[in-house]
Amino acid sequence: MQQSNAVRKLEENFPTEAPQIKKREPQFGDRPNPQVKPVQKVVPSVTTQVTHEHIIRIQAPTDLLNDGESQLAVPSLSLFEGYKKQKKALVPTILNDIFSNLLTYVLILVVTTLAVLKVHQVQMTRDMTIQYNEVIRHNELLHKEWLTLLSDREALTEYSVIRKNADEKLGMVQPKTEDEVVIDLR
Repeated sequence: MQQSNAVRKLEENFPTEAPQIKKREPQFGDRPNPQVKPVQKVVPSVTTQVTHEHIIRIQAPTDLLNDGESQLAVPSLSLFEGYKKQKKALVPTILNDIFSNLLTYVLILVVTTLAVLKVHQVQMTRDMTIQYNEVIRHNELLHKEWLTLLSDREALTEYSVIRKNADEKLGMVQPKTEDEVVIDLR
């Protein structure tokens, strides 16, 4: 088995054998504990082994293969390769996108228009309901006033009917101020 350079460097820097621990003199405050075992520092060993071997082949575009100099050309791994070839104008790209998805945009426009019209219709209905409630309230006030006027008229007409009947049928007359007599009930 073959070790990689990284494993060898790791073993050189961190040996797998534990260094010898020196016994030191007990210090003030140290308490010996016979149950505690000394800790040994051990660095685990790392081994690398290859289990699968893959061959990756990268094919170049056909225009690079036909340059006449070599049969196999190494493709460029640059991210900016072909950027100038793919650069298009922005406005035609946007218009092309709009026309290719025209049905979607028309449906979105129709749904948005219908939503705005529905909101407008709801607002108009609310306004009409408010006006209707105001008219009903005004009609109720007029009806109360009409009933008050009717009761006042009845009260006034009853007095005049009683006075007329008293004058005609009973022959009663209202005394004059000189003929009035004040009675003291004390």
